[in-house]
Amino acid sequence: MLGKRLQQLRNKFELTQEELAKILCMSRSTYAQYEVDRRKPDYDTLHRIADYFKVSIDFLLGRTEYSIIEECCLPSRLKMIRELNDISLEQLAEGLNLSLNDISQFETGEKYPTPSTLKVLAECLNCSVDFLLGRITEPRPYLFESQQGYSTLDAYGSDDPLQDLPEEAKKSLAEFKEFILNKYRKEN
Repeated sequence: MLGKRLQQLRNKFELTQEELAKILCMSRSTYAQYEVDRRKPDYDTLHRIADYFKVSIDFLLGRTEYSIIEECCLPSRLKMIRELNDISLEQLAEGLNLSLNDISQFETGEKYPTPSTLKVLAECLNCSVDFLLGRITEPRPYLFESQQGYSTLDAYGSDDPLQDLPEEAKKSLAEFKEFILNKYRKEN
């Protein structure tokens, strides 16, 4: 599927394999092998291809028919998620150790953050980089345990989960324990 999609996109942009290979910083033969599905691009190359054609990686891999990524949505999404989190431009700039001017320019589209700054922006705003770039529509499609505000270890109030059981459950366990002990004492 990838090869077919690459060929369609290259033809749509009226590029030769040689031209596209140069744009993607690779040899024509390497690129040609992608188009005939003899070789698969690595993770970074796949991202470069998606970024160049402004399509999702899911589209390239045949997981969706929807190819369009909203053009230049970083400014509007950045402002929206910042405001949803009730963070001022000044607070965001201070939190990221960037100038207020930089943050303001990110939101107007006059300037774009570096990939590392984009990652820190997403973390600070509690959303994904894909959301900021318009690749997905949900700001938080999944949360890691560290982002959920609790730990699964916090589910237990003590090191011994039995201590947190209701008295009725503790009594039932004690009775069952006594039953098992008696059963095996008699057999020995």
